[in-house]
Amino acid sequence: METEEQQQQELSPREAYLKAKMEHWLDRAQECLQMSRYHAALQALQPVFRLDPSNKGGEEVRRIAQEMLKSALQRPNGEARDGISHHPPRRPELIMIVDQDELLLTALTATFRRFGYRTIAADSYEEAMETLSIVRPDLVISEVNFAAGSRGFDLFLWVKTNGQHNNAAFMFLATRLDREALIAGKRFGVDDFLLKPVDAEVVATMAMSCLSRNRRMPVPAA
Repeated sequence: METEEQQQQELSPREAYLKAKMEHWLDRAQECLQMSRYHAALQALQPVFRLDPSNKGGEEVRRIAQEMLKSALQRPNGEARDGISHHPPRRPELIMIVDQDELLLTALTATFRRFGYRTIAADSYEEAMETLSIVRPDLVISEVNFAAGSRGFDLFLWVKTNGQHNNAAFMFLATRLDREALIAGKRFGVDDFLLKPVDAEVVATMAMSCLSRNRRMPVPAA
């Protein structure tokens, strides 16, 4: 049998380039899947299918991403937005994590999944807003200081003033945190602040307490 190296040598320069490009996007889709960035995973697969519409690796990643996204769309009682009944997961809460550090996203989403929570993630303010257009998380954990500035507070204010999301609990992860920002955040309703670097287990423990407190709070009348 021909080795992969021999097969590679038989490819034309253009074929070798396209094959490497396709493998890059497939690897990227798998990385996004590990971070619970399901939308980003599906977007990364688009160039894969343009180059190879029947790519088996891409089909498997797409299947998993679509299943996980469908799970994130389920309501806490197990009812999906499409009205189809599903068996609820071990813990019904959906946790959304927003951070530009991909290693931290991977660690946090893996930890929350290990505790039985559903997770969905984004690595920017823009991706978070796109994701929030279709899901309703029970808890948002976001960094404060993105490369583009303190967009974390913009995200927090949007969540708390949006009728579909304003019951969600909110935690901040901050690379730096001054006294004024802490006071303002707590005054406006931020549930908790954690200073980076953070331990995933500590974040998960504080998130559980935050969700527990939020469940005991009365839900405002519509």
